[in-house]
Amino acid sequence: MRGRFPLIALGAAAIVAGVWIFVALRGASEGPKRPSGFGDGGGSASIEPAAPAACGSPGTWTIRYVAGPEGIGAGGGVVVHFPLFWEWSPPQTASPEMAGYVTAVCASDGAVIDFYADHEQHYVMVQVTEGELVHGDTVTVVYGDTLGGAHPEGRARADSYAERGQEFLVKVDGDGDRFFAEIGESPRIDILPGEAARLLLTLRGEAVRNDSTRVTVAALDRFGNRAVRYEGTVRFSHRWNVLGLPVSYTFTPEDEGAHVFVARFTSPGLIRLRVVEQGGTMEGISNPILVRSFRDESPYTLLWADLHQHSRLSDGTGEPEDLYRYARDVANLDAAAITDHDHHGLRPLGTAEWEWIRRVNEEFHEPGVFVPFLAYEWTNWVWGHRNVYYRGGTGELLSTADPATDTPNELWARLPEGEAMTIAHHTGGGPIAVDWSAAPPERLERLVEISSVHGSSECLGCPGEIYNPVSGSFVRDALGRGYHLGFLGGGDGHIGHPGVNYGESGPGGMAGIYAAGRTREAIWDALQARRVYATTGPRILLDVRLGDHRMGEEIPAETLPERLIFHVSVCGTGELDRAELIRDGAVVDTLYGEANKLDGDMTAEAPGENTAFYYVRVSQMDGALAWSSPIWVVP
Repeated sequence: MRGRFPLIALGAAAIVAGVWIFVALRGASEGPKRPSGFGDGGGSASIEPAAPAACGSPGTWTIRYVAGPEGIGAGGGVVVHFPLFWEWSPPQTASPEMAGYVTAVCASDGAVIDFYADHEQHYVMVQVTEGELVHGDTVTVVYGDTLGGAHPEGRARADSYAERGQEFLVKVDGDGDRFFAEIGESPRIDILPGEAARLLLTLRGEAVRNDSTRVTVAALDRFGNRAVRYEGTVRFSHRWNVLGLPVSYTFTPEDEGAHVFVARFTSPGLIRLRVVEQGGTMEGISNPILVRSFRDESPYTLLWADLHQHSRLSDGTGEPEDLYRYARDVANLDAAAITDHDHHGLRPLGTAEWEWIRRVNEEFHEPGVFVPFLAYEWTNWVWGHRNVYYRGGTGELLSTADPATDTPNELWARLPEGEAMTIAHHTGGGPIAVDWSAAPPERLERLVEISSVHGSSECLGCPGEIYNPVSGSFVRDALGRGYHLGFLGGGDGHIGHPGVNYGESGPGGMAGIYAAGRTREAIWDALQARRVYATTGPRILLDVRLGDHRMGEEIPAETLPERLIFHVSVCGTGELDRAELIRDGAVVDTLYGEANKLDGDMTAEAPGENTAFYYVRVSQMDGALAWSSPIWVVP
């Protein structure tokens, strides 16, 4: 039979966190009549069609569950989790004229079922209300049921983001005790990218004249997926001072939509490149790159990093390998990190998944080219979320679900000094704000993520403010408590596109890191020194100095004059609006840009006998932002 049953005493967070489902159903028998656990996780399931689906396409998918030898008793049932992340149609039973319409039927001589679809959490619950399912009986759930074509609008929409092995998770409660265990293997399908819709041309942050540097060109579909079938020809439009780039290049099947070139810039300065499709309409304009005259002109090189990404191992898209290929070959990042949740998503991060991430990190680690860091997200819904990073290739997964590490102080006590660091994110609100009453130790927490897909956590009322803001939880609130935290941006990406913003100028995050080299050791040292800045995603070039001192430093007041002069250099990805010098939360000086460049001095009073922090916020006309890490002047 078809129908609905009420869901009681079940919070949304319980489903998302992978907690087993406890429900009461209309007509359910009172209590289990079978031995505890009998039939839980039993049976098998398949999906039709099993063929890959195009991203964003409408379709109908049939999940057929076959009861195992132990069957399912009265009060037991089956749960089918339709992909919760990220743009699948929510399943619903209210109207066949709306997308995601779901039906369920049972083929059994002695069982009667009832079913319910949870629109918000993307699952369908089927319960045996009378009799029992025996070995071989089936339950068929149709997602996007058009009722024989009578209601074609009821089809479901596939995810926008390409992914191998998208899972339709199936769980079974065999004994009716409301405990659902996963079956042995849930059905999966692949989600394929679409046709190329735009070209992405990406440069590094800095290079030295006549030295080799990587340039990537990628064809992306309209959702930002790598257009793996693209075989068009592109032409570079650049001056004579770039060597190594061909006049034109034709993509091959082996490229899978992205190609890495090695170029040399023969003249110093700020440079942007352009690529156009031959015979087509697509074009790509690169981010700016600063080409220096000599290697010893600066001890540090600007690197681009996205150190906050989620794979399908928690609540994101794609396998770890796919994320790093995109980061390296499409986004041309210097460094990246997969930060899957320790205990969030449809299942917790286990030993096997942690080992998978660790192994992939080592496989993709190529000093001088691409540097991944081993990391995870400590997902605490009381104190706030923090990413945990390890300096080397190994580290312990310390879960917030463990009572021994379910507070920040307990977590910090277990992390090895010098080999681990934590970074708090979406501190000002969003999914959960950070409680700064737990004072982060400087030896382990020297940075804070000021911007991500959730918005800006700079301060209450700031440009691009995070949703669900909580007063007292913002980054400036932490600085006001005396915490010395540098700023970085992180994508907090869940769609499999590290280093590529969700929107052209919408919320996002990127870290600019001034490091002595493209190695784990050099990048780690730069993060510890707070030689890092944040953007909302666009690769805005930013350098702020107080005399010979760089962002992130603590400078004794006695070594400085009473009037402080900060030199600010900016090259935007669009037209600049302004740069603001902020001291202890107040704007004390402003410079206005000319086109996409700004270079000048900003002044502020020294703090006297007090400690003060100073940082620069850059605004573009398109809404994109960048923040330097603070410089502290201390007594």
